[in-house]
This record gives sequence, structure tokens and C-alpha cells, in this order.
Amino acid sequence: MLTGLNQAQKAAVEHFGSPLLLLAGAGSGKTRVLTHKIGYLIREKGFRPHRILAITFTKKAAQEMAGRVENMLAIRPRSISTFHAFCVRVLREDISALGMHFDGKFVIYDQTDSRKTLKDILHRLSLDPKEADEVQRIISNAKQTYRENIVEYIASLPFPKDQYAEVAGVYQRYLEQSNALDYDDLIYYTTHLFAHSPEVLAKWQDRYDFFLVDEFQDTNEIQYSLIKLLSAKNRNNIFVVGDPFQTIYTWRGAVPENILKFAADFKATEMKLEKNYRSTQKILDVANIIIGKVDRIWADKALTLHTDSIEDGAVEYRKAAYHDEENRRIAEKIKDLAKDRSYSGIAILIRMSFLTRGLESTFMQYGIPYEIVRGLAFYERAEVKDLLCYLRLIANIRDGAAFDRVVKTPVRGIGKKALVAITESFKTDWIQALTDTRLSRKQRTGADALAWMLSKHGEAVEEKPYTVLMGIITELGYLQYLEHEYKEDFEDRIENVSELCNVLLDIETEGKTFSEFMEDSLLASDQDRISQEESVKIMTVHAAKGLEWPVVFLPALEEGIFPSERSIVSMSGAALEEERRLFYVACTRAKEGLYLSSADYRMKFGRTSPMLPSRYIGEIKGCY
Repeated sequence: MLTGLNQAQKAAVEHFGSPLLLLAGAGSGKTRVLTHKIGYLIREKGFRPHRILAITFTKKAAQEMAGRVENMLAIRPRSISTFHAFCVRVLREDISALGMHFDGKFVIYDQTDSRKTLKDILHRLSLDPKEADEVQRIISNAKQTYRENIVEYIASLPFPKDQYAEVAGVYQRYLEQSNALDYDDLIYYTTHLFAHSPEVLAKWQDRYDFFLVDEFQDTNEIQYSLIKLLSAKNRNNIFVVGDPFQTIYTWRGAVPENILKFAADFKATEMKLEKNYRSTQKILDVANIIIGKVDRIWADKALTLHTDSIEDGAVEYRKAAYHDEENRRIAEKIKDLAKDRSYSGIAILIRMSFLTRGLESTFMQYGIPYEIVRGLAFYERAEVKDLLCYLRLIANIRDGAAFDRVVKTPVRGIGKKALVAITESFKTDWIQALTDTRLSRKQRTGADALAWMLSKHGEAVEEKPYTVLMGIITELGYLQYLEHEYKEDFEDRIENVSELCNVLLDIETEGKTFSEFMEDSLLASDQDRISQEESVKIMTVHAAKGLEWPVVFLPALEEGIFPSERSIVSMSGAALEEERRLFYVACTRAKEGLYLSSADYRMKFGRTSPMLPSRYIGEIKGCY
């Protein structure tokens, strides 16, 4: 279990008997330490694999850890998980203990479902539906900071935020009626259960003897509370890994100070990993200079990265007159590098997504294969969402967001007034509401046909999602509907439907349930969808965290872009600190080559605007 580890890594793996905080710098082998720690606990300390809970932030990281442990021990651990996937497991078993109207068949609403629901609520309350994003942010913040009474908390906020308290109340009641949880609810309700149900907490505490948490600097307030509650019984058996200098998600609730809290609350032993196995020393020199200027409160947590590698590597900076010239230079350099390496070993990391347009156009001219890594593009397509909502509604007949989409697609003669009447008739589920509402003959025909379809497939959808989907497509005449409604691109849409059928056939063949498929889709991150095709990857720096490439390009290093305009005008300085950490993360993705660039002029709002090179360029002048 200790073979191939350096002295610092061995010390972390062998440490036992007290909580451990491991400060692990970028590329220092933290995943190796985590997996060897699991192996060490099993082989040397006699822990049973399923009683070790390891939690990380992305499905990709969890799968990588599980795969490494399996290669090491020939055992596939079942309890390496993301925070959200672990909470889904808890709630599937114990959500009834909340004493609310949820059951274990709950669905998970994605951001689109939640936003659409909030828009409808705002409209009904005579408020502006355009405020849905702001309301969603406020509700999310209340849950991430674990406000027990969300409505009362929002009501206590200063105007105009306090006016959203009623919206939040209606939204939470709607979710409960729909047997649905939004993304934040997964951790919120699990923590609430653990805090208020001693029996449920004891049950889950008794399942695990040791706890490991990866990327601890990215935990928010409620995740910290969850870990503290869960590990209270085996307080000495907890091992967390983090790097405060890679905290880049405070905008979505991450609290890097959790590292300081953990050290104090758990009286933890601290160790550091500073030897880097990823990048050449030239690249590490850049990283060390950048991160050496962070806030002094982290002075005792400072990490200075170094490597034994004798490879020279490359750090280059080039300034172009105009942004299109910058893009051409990047393309020419990539063509040159591709003579000796694969395109897939090259990444372009951008601070802002608008930069992709110019890069795409240039890469097409130069014949460079590329992939822009984004989120749930396939599952957000209208035709895919339509059909998944049918399956969701059949699986959970209380799902309000799915019903709202299904009842209108295709049009079935049920107008707005009839839909309001059906909604008001809702008591137990949507089949009951469709059946009980008084409707005209034409409306009744449409309502009865939908109720019949939902009833017919109800028993089969979990185990036979592909079979049910094929039946729905036929019964609706859905392909004919696409051809009629979308004459310009119906062929592409039909291909998307075909691909969804392929996916669900694989799910059915593998014996996975429809609910498991939906959880995997909703809880996946951008990284989980990166293809293995031979292409240059273009993505934001945020999406690239945890990844690495031989060659990394960082374009548009200009004041107002990187660091961002918002961070520059910020009065607190905290936003600029985060930009600095983000640049550090970007640089440490590169193994052999780091290519930095900026332009003197860039188009903004249709006008050519002068730009200043980023402050980071001046700071690292001696490195290129």
C-alpha cells in the first residue's frame, strides 16, 4: 500500500488515530494518497470496504478513485461517491422521516425545471418572471447556508429581497406536492434529517467506520455541517484533503475557511504535499509567484510547489495587436505542436465563454478539430426534454414540471383555462386531476388519452424505460409531430430522439433503473461529458479544475477579462483574490507547455476597444 509513495504521501497514508487535514498542492498526487489510504485501511487496519465512505465533488473523480482501488485490491468499493449522490441514497431510504409529503420515488429538478417553476409562480403572484434567476439564487443561498426556515430567512432580508419570501414558500410547497427536490434540496434535506432525527443519523453513522473528503476547500456551510454530523460517532476516523489556493467556487457557496474550521473543530493533525508530479519547474515558478501574493491569513497553509523533473518545458507569452491576430497565432502554434503530439493533449482555457466564438471560427479555417466542453447540451434539447418528461411523469405521477410540459406537447386540445382547472383539481396525482376535472368533449378526449397513457406504462417505466419510450413515441406519433412542427431541422431532432432511445436501451440492457439514469444525468458535471475524440478541448477555467493536459493555452489575459471587470471594481478585494486563485488553477493544468497571450484591442459592443495586459503578465515577467 506504500509502494511508489514519497515520504510525505506515506506519512499521510499511515497516519491513524486522529483527524487529519492534508494540504495538497496542485499535481501533488492527492488522488493517489486517497486511494492508497483506502487500500491501507482495508489491508493493514482491517476496515471493511463498504464501511469506508469517501466523498468528492464530481462523478468523474469518484469513478477514478473507485477504479484505482479496484486495480489495487481487486475490490470495487461501493461507497465512493459525490456529496449529492450520497444524499440521494440517504433520501431514497429515509425521506419519509421528514414528516412531509415526499416519498422515495422523488424526482430531481434541474436548473431549467426550477427556473421554469419560479417563473410561473412569479407570474401568478403578479411579479416579473424575469426575476426568476435572482429568486433562484436567493433560495439556493438560503439552502447552502442551512437556514432552517427558508421563508422566514428570506423575509428577514433587506428590500427588495424580502418580497421573495412568498415566492419561496409557494415554490417549496410546489416541490413537495410534486414529490420533487431541486439540486440544493438533496444536501439540505439530508442535513435536516441528520440534525433533527437522531434515529436516522445513528443509522447512517453506524454504516461507516471511516470518512474521507476530497476537495475540502470547495465545501460550503451545509456540506461542512453534514460531514460534522455524520462523522461525530467516529470523530478520530476522518481524513480531509484540500488546498485553499484552489478555491474558485465561492460564488456558488464554497467556504475556504472550512479548512481553518476543520483544523480547530476536529483538533486535526496537519500535513502538506508540495512535491508536484504534473508540471515542469518553469510552470511551477509561474504558479508559485502568482499564489505567493494571496491573503496573509493563509500564511501557515502556504504551499510551495517543486518538482524533481529535469524537463525544461515551455512558458511563453505573446501580445497581439488585435484579438483575431491572437486567435490566428494560437491556431498556428497548435498546428505546429500537433506535428509531434495529439490534438487531444491540448486545451484552451478561457475566463469568459464569449471568447469561444472567435476561436471556433479560426479553428475551422485552419482545420483544427475542437470540442467546446459545456454542460447538459444533449439533455437540454427540446425533443429530448419532451420525451424524458413523459418518462418522468409516468415514474412520478405527482411531478408538476413534467406534467406542465407533457400536457402541452403535442397540443391535445387542452387550453389555458382547462389547464388551470386541471391544476386546481389536483389532490393526489395528475391522473386523478385529469380524470376529475369537468371539461368539454374535445378537452375530455385529450385528457382521457393522456391519463390512459400515463396509467398504462406506470408499472414498467423503472425497469423498462426503452420499451416504454418506444411505446410513447408510437402512441403520440411523436416523430410525425417533429416533422410537422420543425420543418427546417426535423431530421436532426429525430436523430436526437434516436440517440435517446439508444441510451435507454443500454440502460435497460444493463439492468439499471430509469431513476438511476436520471440521477446520473442530473448529477454529472461538465467533466463527465468530455469526449475521447481527437480534438483540442476548449473550456472555462472553472470547468477545467481537476484536469490536466500536456499543453495549455490561456488567451485574452487582459484587465477586465482575467481578472474580470467585476473583480476589479469590487470593494472588498475578495473577488480579486479569487481571480488570482483561478489563474493559479489555470496555470497548474499544464504539464509541459503553458502559452499565454493577450491583445491590445478587442471588439466590445461592436466597437474596437483598447485593452491592457493582465496584471499577472507583469508579475511573472521573469518566467517567459
